[in-house]
Amino acid sequence: MQSLQTRIDSFQKTKRVKRYPSKPSSSTASVKWPHPPDFKANATTLAEAGFYFSPSWDDRDSVACFLCGKELSDWDSNDDPFEIHYTKCQNSCAWAVVRCGLIEDLDNKKRLPSSKAMEKARLETFGKSWWPHDGELGHGATTSIKMAQAGFVYTPQAAGDDTVTCLYCNLSLGGWEAEDDPVYGSYLLVPTTFLSLTQPGTPSAGQ
Repeated sequence: MQSLQTRIDSFQKTKRVKRYPSKPSSSTASVKWPHPPDFKANATTLAEAGFYFSPSWDDRDSVACFLCGKELSDWDSNDDPFEIHYTKCQNSCAWAVVRCGLIEDLDNKKRLPSSKAMEKARLETFGKSWWPHDGELGHGATTSIKMAQAGFVYTPQAAGDDTVTCLYCNLSLGGWEAEDDPVYGSYLLVPTTFLSLTQPGTPSAGQ
């Protein structure tokens, strides 16, 4: 469920749920996402906030975070999945920190893009074994650590994909080669982002 589109698609599918999951002969039901598209918590916003559809017998609108596993249900029309995920999981979920907490960047100095805390959270989005170039000979410049230091989070389009995104400028890049420099590459494409201006060793605007 690392892929955004996979999470979106999960809300379009009918799921079979058991009343008593541990019993093979338990009653089952077919469950669809029950809320209309005009809810703040819809397929797109929930998926962006890290959630996929994961209903149960008792919680027909339950969702789960692909990274931290947090389950939430009983959605009302004005519930904001970004705000709720960040509020509940800001101390335990990297996706809640880097994506759902973006609005906090406006007045929270602890969330500076160049801070070690934010770099650590970005690194955790790559998982322990998801990033395809970790451990590859000759790919030292494009390890998950280098990507996180450059301001990127992992946003694959499919299993094994190497697409990353800078959430500060909405720049997505993929197809990384061994000689690529993620810090300088992102600067060349978007030279005026706050992140590129705060990265040590990055050329200043106008150079």
